[in-house]
Amino acid sequence: MKAVELIKIKKNFQLSGFAYEPISPDAAVDGAIMDFLPIAETIKKSFVGAKFKAKGVATGVSGHSVIVKRVVIPATTAEEVQASIQIDAEQYIPFDISEVNLDYQIVGPTMATEDAGMEVVLVAAKKDKIQNHTNVITLAGRTPEVVDIDAFALQNAFEANYKVDPDAAVALLNIGASLMNINITKGGMPLFIRDVSVGGNQYTDILQKELQLSFQEAEDLKLGRTGGSEAEMVQPLLESITEMLIMEVQKTFDF
Repeated sequence: MKAVELIKIKKNFQLSGFAYEPISPDAAVDGAIMDFLPIAETIKKSFVGAKFKAKGVATGVSGHSVIVKRVVIPATTAEEVQASIQIDAEQYIPFDISEVNLDYQIVGPTMATEDAGMEVVLVAAKKDKIQNHTNVITLAGRTPEVVDIDAFALQNAFEANYKVDPDAAVALLNIGASLMNINITKGGMPLFIRDVSVGGNQYTDILQKELQLSFQEAEDLKLGRTGGSEAEMVQPLLESITEMLIMEVQKTFDF
Protein backbone atom coordinates (compact mmCIF):
# COMPACT_ATOMS: atom_id res chain seq x y z
CA MET A 1 0.00 0.00 0.00
CA LYS A 2 1.49 3.31 -1.12
CA ALA A 3 0.19 6.77 -0.27
CA VAL A 4 1.38 10.35 -0.57
CA GLU A 5 0.15 13.59 0.95
CA LEU A 6 0.34 16.63 -1.32
CA ILE A 7 0.06 20.33 -0.52
CA LYS A 8 -0.88 22.77 -3.28
CA ILE A 9 1.39 25.81 -3.38
CA LYS A 10 0.23 28.32 -6.00
CA LYS A 11 0.04 26.27 -9.22
CA ASN A 12 2.29 23.45 -8.05
CA PHE A 13 2.12 20.56 -5.62
CA GLN A 14 4.58 19.80 -2.85
CA LEU A 15 5.10 16.35 -1.37
CA SER A 16 4.51 16.65 2.37
CA GLY A 17 4.38 12.97 3.28
CA PHE A 18 4.90 9.46 1.97
CA ALA A 19 3.74 6.11 3.35
CA TYR A 20 4.49 2.55 2.29
CA GLU A 21 3.26 -0.59 4.01
CA PRO A 22 3.27 -4.19 2.75
CA ILE A 23 -0.03 -6.05 2.71
CA SER A 24 -0.78 -9.74 2.59
CA PRO A 25 -0.83 -11.07 -1.01
CA ASP A 26 -4.22 -12.62 -0.24
CA ALA A 27 -5.76 -9.33 0.95
CA ALA A 28 -5.82 -7.86 -2.58
CA VAL A 29 -5.73 -9.90 -5.79
CA ASP A 30 -5.43 -8.29 -9.26
CA GLY A 31 -6.45 -4.95 -7.79
CA ALA A 32 -9.57 -6.39 -6.11
CA ILE A 33 -9.92 -6.08 -2.34
CA MET A 34 -10.48 -9.52 -0.83
CA ASP A 35 -10.06 -8.81 2.90
CA PHE A 36 -11.23 -5.39 4.09
CA LEU A 37 -10.13 -5.23 7.72
CA PRO A 38 -6.37 -5.89 7.26
CA ILE A 39 -6.18 -3.34 4.45
CA ALA A 40 -8.12 -0.75 6.47
CA GLU A 41 -5.79 -1.31 9.43
CA THR A 42 -2.77 -0.96 7.14
CA ILE A 43 -4.10 2.34 5.77
CA LYS A 44 -4.78 3.62 9.29
CA LYS A 45 -1.33 2.56 10.55
CA SER A 46 0.55 4.04 7.59
CA PHE A 47 -1.32 7.37 7.71
CA VAL A 48 -0.64 7.74 11.43
CA GLY A 49 3.02 6.75 10.99
CA ALA A 50 3.49 9.27 8.16
CA LYS A 51 1.63 11.94 10.18
CA PHE A 52 -0.82 12.69 7.39
CA LYS A 53 -3.11 15.58 8.33
CA ALA A 54 -5.60 15.36 5.46
CA LYS A 55 -8.84 13.48 6.11
CA GLY A 56 -9.91 13.30 2.47
CA VAL A 57 -8.45 10.56 0.27
CA ALA A 58 -8.16 10.12 -3.49
CA THR A 59 -7.83 6.54 -4.68
CA GLY A 60 -7.68 4.73 -8.01
CA VAL A 61 -9.11 1.58 -9.57
CA SER A 62 -7.97 -0.60 -12.46
CA GLY A 63 -8.16 -4.15 -13.74
CA HIS A 64 -10.84 -6.20 -15.45
CA SER A 65 -13.67 -4.25 -13.79
CA VAL A 66 -12.57 -1.02 -15.50
CA ILE A 67 -13.11 -0.25 -19.19
CA VAL A 68 -11.45 2.67 -21.03
CA LYS A 69 -12.05 3.01 -24.77
CA ARG A 70 -11.84 5.68 -27.46
CA VAL A 71 -15.06 5.38 -29.44
CA VAL A 72 -17.05 7.35 -31.99
CA ILE A 73 -20.53 8.47 -30.94
CA PRO A 74 -22.98 9.41 -33.75
CA ALA A 75 -23.48 12.96 -32.52
CA THR A 76 -22.42 16.41 -33.71
CA THR A 77 -22.53 18.45 -30.49
CA ALA A 78 -21.58 18.01 -26.83
CA GLU A 79 -25.27 18.19 -25.92
CA GLU A 80 -26.10 15.30 -28.27
CA VAL A 81 -23.27 13.22 -26.79
CA GLN A 82 -24.57 13.83 -23.27
CA ALA A 83 -28.09 12.88 -24.30
CA SER A 84 -27.12 9.62 -26.02
CA ILE A 85 -23.99 8.42 -24.19
CA GLN A 86 -25.84 6.04 -21.86
CA ILE A 87 -27.43 4.16 -24.78
CA ASP A 88 -24.43 4.34 -27.14
CA ALA A 89 -22.05 3.09 -24.44
CA GLU A 90 -23.84 -0.24 -24.00
CA GLN A 91 -22.29 -1.75 -27.14
CA TYR A 92 -18.76 -1.09 -25.85
CA ILE A 93 -19.13 -2.27 -22.24
CA PRO A 94 -19.14 -6.02 -21.41
CA PHE A 95 -21.24 -5.42 -18.28
CA ASP A 96 -24.84 -4.50 -17.65
CA ILE A 97 -24.99 -0.70 -17.89
CA SER A 98 -26.80 -0.59 -14.53
CA GLU A 99 -23.76 -2.22 -12.86
CA VAL A 100 -21.25 0.49 -13.79
CA ASN A 101 -20.48 4.13 -13.14
CA LEU A 102 -20.05 5.79 -16.52
CA ASP A 103 -18.10 8.88 -17.53
CA TYR A 104 -16.65 10.30 -20.73
CA GLN A 105 -14.44 13.01 -22.20
CA ILE A 106 -15.04 14.44 -25.67
CA VAL A 107 -11.90 14.41 -27.84
CA GLY A 108 -13.51 16.19 -30.79
CA PRO A 109 -15.15 15.54 -34.17
CA THR A 110 -13.82 12.44 -35.91
CA MET A 111 -11.77 13.07 -39.04
CA ALA A 112 -13.07 9.97 -40.84
CA THR A 113 -15.80 10.92 -43.32
CA GLU A 114 -17.24 7.39 -43.40
CA ASP A 115 -17.62 7.35 -39.61
CA ALA A 116 -18.89 10.83 -38.80
CA GLY A 117 -19.52 11.76 -35.20
CA MET A 118 -17.73 12.77 -32.01
CA GLU A 119 -14.69 10.88 -30.77
CA VAL A 120 -15.04 10.20 -27.06
CA VAL A 121 -12.92 8.60 -24.33
CA LEU A 122 -15.43 6.33 -22.63
CA VAL A 123 -14.80 5.16 -19.06
CA ALA A 124 -16.80 2.61 -17.09
CA ALA A 125 -16.04 1.06 -13.70
CA LYS A 126 -18.14 -1.53 -11.89
CA LYS A 127 -20.01 -0.02 -8.98
CA ASP A 128 -19.05 -2.79 -6.57
CA LYS A 129 -15.34 -2.19 -7.29
CA ILE A 130 -15.70 1.50 -6.49
CA GLN A 131 -17.79 0.70 -3.42
CA ASN A 132 -15.13 -1.68 -2.11
CA HIS A 133 -12.46 1.03 -2.35
CA THR A 134 -14.58 3.70 -0.69
CA ASN A 135 -15.69 1.27 2.05
CA VAL A 136 -12.15 0.31 3.03
CA ILE A 137 -11.11 3.99 3.18
CA THR A 138 -14.12 4.77 5.38
CA LEU A 139 -13.27 1.78 7.57
CA ALA A 140 -9.79 3.26 8.00
CA GLY A 141 -11.33 6.46 9.40
CA ARG A 142 -10.80 8.63 6.32
CA THR A 143 -13.17 10.21 3.79
CA PRO A 144 -13.07 9.01 0.16
CA GLU A 145 -13.31 12.11 -2.04
CA VAL A 146 -12.02 11.01 -5.46
CA VAL A 147 -12.05 7.64 -7.24
CA ASP A 148 -9.93 7.89 -10.37
CA ILE A 149 -8.69 5.39 -12.94
CA ASP A 150 -5.11 4.34 -12.14
CA ALA A 151 -3.92 4.94 -15.71
CA PHE A 152 -5.38 8.48 -15.65
CA ALA A 153 -3.75 9.20 -12.28
CA LEU A 154 -0.45 8.04 -13.79
CA GLN A 155 -0.92 10.47 -16.67
CA ASN A 156 -1.82 13.32 -14.30
CA ALA A 157 1.34 12.68 -12.27
CA PHE A 158 3.44 12.71 -15.45
CA GLU A 159 1.91 15.94 -16.75
CA ALA A 160 2.29 17.63 -13.35
CA ASN A 161 6.03 16.93 -13.34
CA TYR A 162 7.15 17.17 -16.97
CA LYS A 163 6.65 19.50 -19.91
CA VAL A 164 4.38 17.71 -22.38
CA ASP A 165 5.19 17.86 -26.09
CA PRO A 166 1.75 18.01 -27.80
CA ASP A 167 3.09 16.19 -30.88
CA ALA A 168 4.90 13.36 -29.07
CA ALA A 169 3.38 10.02 -28.12
CA VAL A 170 4.45 8.89 -24.64
CA ALA A 171 4.10 5.44 -23.07
CA LEU A 172 3.55 5.49 -19.30
CA LEU A 173 3.94 2.32 -17.24
CA ASN A 174 3.07 1.66 -13.62
CA ILE A 175 4.13 -1.79 -12.40
CA GLY A 176 2.50 -2.72 -9.11
CA ALA A 177 2.34 -5.92 -7.11
CA SER A 178 -0.26 -7.70 -9.25
CA LEU A 179 -1.17 -5.26 -12.04
CA MET A 180 0.67 -3.26 -14.68
CA ASN A 181 -1.04 -0.12 -16.00
CA ILE A 182 -0.03 1.02 -19.50
CA ASN A 183 -1.19 4.39 -20.82
CA ILE A 184 -0.08 5.63 -24.24
CA THR A 185 -0.83 9.35 -24.52
CA LYS A 186 -0.44 12.16 -27.01
CA GLY A 187 -1.16 15.84 -26.51
CA GLY A 188 -2.68 15.28 -23.09
CA MET A 189 -5.18 12.66 -24.28
CA PRO A 190 -4.96 8.89 -23.77
CA LEU A 191 -4.64 7.00 -27.05
CA PHE A 192 -4.69 3.50 -25.59
CA ILE A 193 -4.96 2.11 -22.07
CA ARG A 194 -4.37 -1.47 -20.99
CA ASP A 195 -4.21 -3.17 -17.58
CA VAL A 196 -2.21 -6.40 -17.46
CA SER A 197 -2.41 -8.90 -14.59
CA VAL A 198 1.35 -9.14 -14.04
CA GLY A 199 3.57 -7.38 -11.53
CA GLY A 200 6.03 -7.71 -8.70
CA ASN A 201 4.22 -10.65 -7.12
CA GLN A 202 5.12 -12.83 -10.11
CA TYR A 203 8.80 -12.52 -9.17
CA THR A 204 8.03 -13.67 -5.64
CA ASP A 205 5.76 -16.47 -6.86
CA ILE A 206 8.36 -18.04 -9.14
CA LEU A 207 11.03 -17.98 -6.42
CA GLN A 208 8.58 -19.47 -3.95
CA LYS A 209 7.57 -22.25 -6.34
CA GLU A 210 10.93 -23.16 -7.88
CA LEU A 211 13.02 -22.90 -4.70
CA GLN A 212 10.41 -24.28 -2.28
CA LEU A 213 10.39 -21.16 -0.11
CA SER A 214 7.77 -19.46 2.02
CA PHE A 215 6.28 -16.22 0.70
CA GLN A 216 8.38 -14.09 3.07
CA GLU A 217 11.59 -15.99 2.26
CA ALA A 218 10.96 -15.52 -1.47
CA GLU A 219 10.14 -11.84 -0.98
CA ASP A 220 13.36 -11.26 0.99
CA LEU A 221 15.38 -13.08 -1.66
CA LYS A 222 13.77 -11.03 -4.44
CA LEU A 223 14.64 -7.78 -2.66
CA GLY A 224 18.23 -8.88 -1.99
CA ARG A 225 17.79 -9.04 1.77
CA THR A 226 19.11 -12.60 1.86
CA GLY A 227 21.47 -14.71 -0.24
CA GLY A 228 22.45 -18.24 0.59
CA SER A 229 22.75 -21.32 -1.59
CA GLU A 230 19.83 -20.27 -3.82
CA ALA A 231 21.48 -17.00 -4.90
CA GLU A 232 22.94 -18.31 -8.17
CA MET A 233 19.54 -19.70 -9.21
CA VAL A 234 17.69 -16.45 -8.57
CA GLN A 235 18.79 -14.32 -11.54
CA PRO A 236 17.56 -16.64 -14.34
CA LEU A 237 14.19 -16.99 -12.60
CA LEU A 238 13.79 -13.24 -12.19
CA GLU A 239 14.84 -12.64 -15.80
CA SER A 240 12.14 -15.02 -17.03
CA ILE A 241 9.48 -12.83 -15.38
CA THR A 242 11.11 -9.66 -16.73
CA GLU A 243 10.92 -11.13 -20.24
CA MET A 244 7.20 -11.80 -19.70
CA LEU A 245 6.65 -8.18 -18.63
CA ILE A 246 8.56 -6.91 -21.67
CA MET A 247 6.48 -9.16 -23.94
CA GLU A 248 3.25 -7.71 -22.53
CA VAL A 249 4.51 -4.15 -23.07
CA GLN A 250 5.58 -5.00 -26.63
CA LYS A 251 2.19 -6.61 -27.27
CA THR A 252 0.55 -3.35 -26.19
CA PHE A 253 2.71 -1.32 -28.58
CA ASP A 254 1.84 -3.73 -31.41
CA PHE A 255 -1.87 -2.94 -30.98
